[in-house]
Amino acid sequence: MDEWTAALKEWYPEILSKKSYPLKISKHYTSGQRWEIYERLTKVQRDLINQHRRYLIQSQFLEENYLLATDWVFEDFRVNPFFRTNRRQEKLFCKCGRELKVQYIVKSEKTGERLMLGISHFAEHLHVSERVATSISQGMTTVDLAMDELLWLKQQNTPFPEELWQKYLYALLYNNRLKKPRKLNERLMLRVSEFRAADFPIYLADYKALEKEIAAIYQQTNVEKKTVDLTEVDFKNTKTSVEIDTKAFIETYQAFLQKDLSAIKTAECAHNKLPESFYRDLLVTLRKTKNQSRVNAEVTIQHFSQTAQGRWIQPQIYSIILENYLQYGLKEAFFYHIPRPIRNGLLRVLKREQAEKESTTTAEVSESKQRSEVSVWLMEKQQEQSLNKTQRKALTLIQQLEELRGTDQSIDYLLADYVKQTRESEDK
Repeated sequence: MDEWTAALKEWYPEILSKKSYPLKISKHYTSGQRWEIYERLTKVQRDLINQHRRYLIQSQFLEENYLLATDWVFEDFRVNPFFRTNRRQEKLFCKCGRELKVQYIVKSEKTGERLMLGISHFAEHLHVSERVATSISQGMTTVDLAMDELLWLKQQNTPFPEELWQKYLYALLYNNRLKKPRKLNERLMLRVSEFRAADFPIYLADYKALEKEIAAIYQQTNVEKKTVDLTEVDFKNTKTSVEIDTKAFIETYQAFLQKDLSAIKTAECAHNKLPESFYRDLLVTLRKTKNQSRVNAEVTIQHFSQTAQGRWIQPQIYSIILENYLQYGLKEAFFYHIPRPIRNGLLRVLKREQAEKESTTTAEVSESKQRSEVSVWLMEKQQEQSLNKTQRKALTLIQQLEELRGTDQSIDYLLADYVKQTRESEDK
C-alpha cells in the first residue's frame, strides 16, 4: 500500500496528515460543556451535528419502541441556539410553556396533531408510564454521549482525515479495475463526504471502516496480481465527480461494477445479455463520432439509442459512453469509465477484430510468398532463355501486378488467384 501513499504524496503533498488520528476517546461532557462546544461551531457544523443527532434519536425510538403503546411517533427535534437569552422570538418552548434547550416533536398517527415537548414531559403529555419516560430520558443521554465523541474531536482541533479520504478514492479507482471488485459501502461514503463538506472530524468507527475498505481492495489487487497504471488525471476526475455530487457518483459507480445489465437496461430489455451485433453496431457508431463535431457526435449516438436494439440501454448511459470516448478514444481509461457489461462486450468485439486482422495478415503473407516463388521461378526460366510465349506473358503480368500491389486490395486477391492457376497449369 506504500505505492498508493507515494502516488498521492507526489500529486497532492498538502493532504498528508501532520499528526495521527485519535483511535480512542473516553471523554464525556456535562450538558453545559456540551453546549459550550456546540455554540462555537459554524452553522454548517451545527447542522451536521443536528442531522446526526436526529438520526440517532430516530434510531433510538424505533429500536426501543418507546411509544409503542400510544399512537404517537417521534418526528423531529430542534435545538434552541438562544437558550436563556433575550431573543425571545427565536426560543423554543414545551407544551406547558417552559423554555427548552432541546425540543422534541411527536406526531399523532391518528389525528396528525403535533406536540412540542421537553424530554422530562413525555409522561405528562403523552400519558406514557414513568418507566417509559425514564427510558426515553436515558436513551437521549446515550445519544448525547455518542455525540460527545465528535465534539471532543473538534475541541482537540482534530482535522478531517483528508489523506485517508483521498487514499480511499484512489482505492476505488483500483477497485473498478478488478475482476472481483468490492461493493461500495454507500452509507459510509455519503456520511464521510458530509463531514468533509463541513470540515469536521469523523467518527472513529468510520475512520476504521475506511481503513478496512482500503485494505480489502489492496488485498484483492494482490490476489489478482493487478498492476494498474493510474494517472493523476484519472484520479483528479474521480475526485471532481465525488465532490460535485457524491450520491450521483455512488449510484454510477455501483451500477458500473455490476456484471449484468440490471442497473443500466430499460424496461424494454427483458434479458440480461445483449447480442454480439449490439456491441459491433455500438463500436461502429462510436467510430463515426471520432471526426465529428460535439453536436453531431451527440446526434449520432442519440440516433443509435433510438434504434430497435439501442433502446435496450438507458439514454443517459450512452451520454456517459460518448463523453468518455471523445476524451479517451479506445484507450484503457475509456473502458474503466463505462459499465462493466458494455466494457466486456466491446472488448470481445475488438479482440475478434484483432484476431481476424491477424488471420488476414497471415493469409496475405502466404499469398505474397506464393507470388514471389512463381515470379522467381519465371525469372530463372527467362535467364535460361527457356520461357515460352505464355510464360513470358505471365512474368510480365506478375511484375505489373506487383507494382500495383497495395493500391487496391482486390489486386492482391486477383494476383493470388492467378498464381494458383499458373501453378496448376505448370503441374499439368
